[in-house]
Amino acid sequence: MAGSKNVNFYMALGVAANALWGAAFVVPYALHDFPSELITVFRYVVYGVVSIIILVLLGLGNVKISLPIFMLGNAISFCGNVGYYLFLTLGIQYSGFVYPALIIGLLPVSVILVGAFQDKVWSLPGLLPGIGLIVSGIVLINYLNVGGSSSLLLSADRVRGIIFSLISLLLLTMYCIANASFLKSNTGISSLRWAGFLGICALWQSLLLALFAYMFAGYDMSVLSAYSADRLAAFIFGVVFLGVFVSYLAMWLWNVSSRHVSSIVAGRVLCLETIFALAYGYALDARIPRVFELLGICLIVSGGYLVQRHAEAARQDV
Repeated sequence: MAGSKNVNFYMALGVAANALWGAAFVVPYALHDFPSELITVFRYVVYGVVSIIILVLLGLGNVKISLPIFMLGNAISFCGNVGYYLFLTLGIQYSGFVYPALIIGLLPVSVILVGAFQDKVWSLPGLLPGIGLIVSGIVLINYLNVGGSSSLLLSADRVRGIIFSLISLLLLTMYCIANASFLKSNTGISSLRWAGFLGICALWQSLLLALFAYMFAGYDMSVLSAYSADRLAAFIFGVVFLGVFVSYLAMWLWNVSSRHVSSIVAGRVLCLETIFALAYGYALDARIPRVFELLGICLIVSGGYLVQRHAEAARQDV
């Protein structure tokens, strides 16, 4: 009984992490009038500063990082932080929150598929039912949002948003695979210290992004002067919330949770991020999802579950 209670407790921590991660979709949607580059830069500046403060306060800053680990850490950090969120923010601002939330919601599936492919335990026929449900759900939501029977064509902006979201999913999948592999093969580096190092990498990468945005897109701090005091307050609150809670706190909660639950349980809990993101988005729009939206969401979630079950069964048969 005690063991079951402990598992439930750590599952609850995982649920809390996904509830925070779901907000990552809503903030850029609420800040749609701010450049995506600025949202990304300020989020990870906050995250990096918090990481430095935590490392110093806990005395975890004295660690030697070799050049190969430094390079790998920067690549992992870019995939899971600045790169991922930049493309996610672009996706949300071009296509709204629904498509990016559903695409990133495929993360458990993409991670399982990559792992199964690496282990050579998956077969396409076994994946077809789940993939069919996922595609059906996406088509159904698209059919509704473009005006019913008139057309299934996507607008140019929506296509851009979907492409950016797919790039974001690819980067996040690479992050999950590479980060897990690194931690398993480098047990001498604690999860907390590694998280802090990735946060520092995100800090300088976000500053580099700010430089590129200034050089090639003309963005600088002066663009903020064009906004009202209310919008600036919303921007500051949004990026601080993203940096402190969605980046640092959620990652800490997830690290603690994932150490005490199986990968199967963790994968299923990870699916909740999509549900939270959609719920927040509908709340922000002050509406409830329509029947066909609910049906499409159910199809996508069910398809993801079938793909996950197939991969798990294939692994167990090896």
